[in-house]
Amino acid sequence: MTQHTTSFSVEEMTQKLETCFNTILVENMQGINILNHELEVEAIEFTKWDGRVMGMVVTPWFVNLIMLPNDEDDWHTLPMGQKKTFNFPSKDLDMMVNEIEGFGYCRTYSLYSPCKDLPNQESARIAAAMFLRDLLDETKRVTPTYSEEQIARYLKKEDMVHQEELKKQFSEPIEIKEEVNRRDLLRGKIKKDN
Repeated sequence: MTQHTTSFSVEEMTQKLETCFNTILVENMQGINILNHELEVEAIEFTKWDGRVMGMVVTPWFVNLIMLPNDEDDWHTLPMGQKKTFNFPSKDLDMMVNEIEGFGYCRTYSLYSPCKDLPNQESARIAAAMFLRDLLDETKRVTPTYSEEQIARYLKKEDMVHQEELKKQFSEPIEIKEEVNRRDLLRGKIKKDN
């Protein structure tokens, strides 16, 4: 099913999303142990950005950024899970193609999944709103030190930097002139060359 958002208002789209996710909750998610029973389905701060409708969706099993296609997007022809980088005002995000049962194709970015650590709906709502507001605030843009791939390698306990790069960076010893003793170095009293 292809859902074009330009013919619907933002309010109509959020209502339809909430209806679809509530149906998924009732029909497909009952008895699943990842559910946070303190949370409910809620679409938060949906807005138009770069010609598309997007916003946050809170459910008992995830908190996601969801971007809906416009009339020119042909996401239903793409492989499920395929990622594309979107340049948001504060940072770039890789968003994957997904399909919402009863709704259609979209792109998603997972903020929490599962979301058992969120104590209540208000905390989920605040976390989602803050993420989206920061994402659309160009004053929050920073150049990332590491790529998502490097972070993933680190989390898998793999080397973040190639071994040869490390050897090269640390192969040359730091030169400290003899007149600087340890006590002066620790106190920041280093003699300067004239």
